[in-house]
Amino acid sequence: MAQSGVTTVSNRLERRARISDLLRSADVEDLLSLGRADVLSLHLDTDPTKPENQRPEPAYRIWARKSVLELATGLGSSERKRLDELAERVDARLREDRPGGRGLVLYAADGLWREYVLPVGVENRVRYGFADLWPLLWVREAYTPYGVLLVHRDHARLWVTHLGEAELVEDEEFHLDPSQWRFASGKPPSFAKGMGMPASRGAQRDTFASRVEDHVRRFWSRVASAAGKAVEELGVGRLIVGGPPEAASAVCDLLPESARRKLVGTVSVPPQEEWPAVRERVLEVAREDQRRRHHEVRDRLRNGEGPGGAVLGPEATLDALLRRQVLVLAADRDVDGRAWLCTGCEFATLRPDERCLTCGAGLVEASWTQVLPALAWRNDAQVVLLEPGLLREHGGVGALLRYR
Repeated sequence: MAQSGVTTVSNRLERRARISDLLRSADVEDLLSLGRADVLSLHLDTDPTKPENQRPEPAYRIWARKSVLELATGLGSSERKRLDELAERVDARLREDRPGGRGLVLYAADGLWREYVLPVGVENRVRYGFADLWPLLWVREAYTPYGVLLVHRDHARLWVTHLGEAELVEDEEFHLDPSQWRFASGKPPSFAKGMGMPASRGAQRDTFASRVEDHVRRFWSRVASAAGKAVEELGVGRLIVGGPPEAASAVCDLLPESARRKLVGTVSVPPQEEWPAVRERVLEVAREDQRRRHHEVRDRLRNGEGPGGAVLGPEATLDALLRRQVLVLAADRDVDGRAWLCTGCEFATLRPDERCLTCGAGLVEASWTQVLPALAWRNDAQVVLLEPGLLREHGGVGALLRYR
């Protein structure tokens, strides 16, 4: 089954949705609407490997039913009735079959049903009111896809890993076949004669070794080219190269410019060492890259390095969001707080006012984490969730501005 080259990623890579595709579908507008505050958001840990989820009545189903009932106790009669109806729909869905992934996210409301089956786990969580996208945003941030290219002198493998979940997407080998390069009758090739090389075994060995090295270099060049195309097709934004130092260094130098910009580190991998033995070293490089990126965002905020500067703290950030100045919204994963919003004109405040200062309508109380994604979407802003506590001294939130 020898191969003489490395192929690019095929259509079989489309067999399941990637984590990086979360929240990019056309239906996201329904979830981010501040015009409705009647959405039940349910995030469930459905990991089938956990004993409590293997019972006839799995733990996540019990938790969902109990938590939604508790949530309804603090609502008015009309809202409680609406939530009871949604709870029945959710319970019916959970009884149909067991989700195929480790996490399940449901958004339900009148005329609205969104369902995401995740290949990674999420913590059990329930909210009612504005859609709660915070856990999905964290999954997208924490499980940023990395391409991992393991290359040796005669074979290469390309993996995609999501900081804990790994999947082999290419396993093509290039076999060097010396039988194709034998010299007839023990004579050196014609170009050796032309250079005045004697017909000796030493010259033959030197020429043979040179041809081997030439084929290895061409193989590395094809690997680099194929890897560059693969990460583009996969939508992978970060790349790690592993292998013996000579091979890894050569392939890094040969990568197309677009792929070289995605390179975040290299890992030394001895020949024939398999993925399970390499995985932790690779993942540590990825985790360090994530930590570095998070600290870079924090430093840019502190130094005011957005095109229009930067703001830090809940009040300044909310004001910038309402003015639609925000280019990048950054927040600690564990940021906490409350906000009050007008579903009519989408005014928001951190003060518990009874009426909207803009249109006079009543305000709806919501979690800070329910409000931020919707306002960021209106700014067409990137949302970056940081490791817990990184912005704590600034109230857990800040923004890079596109203009002052």
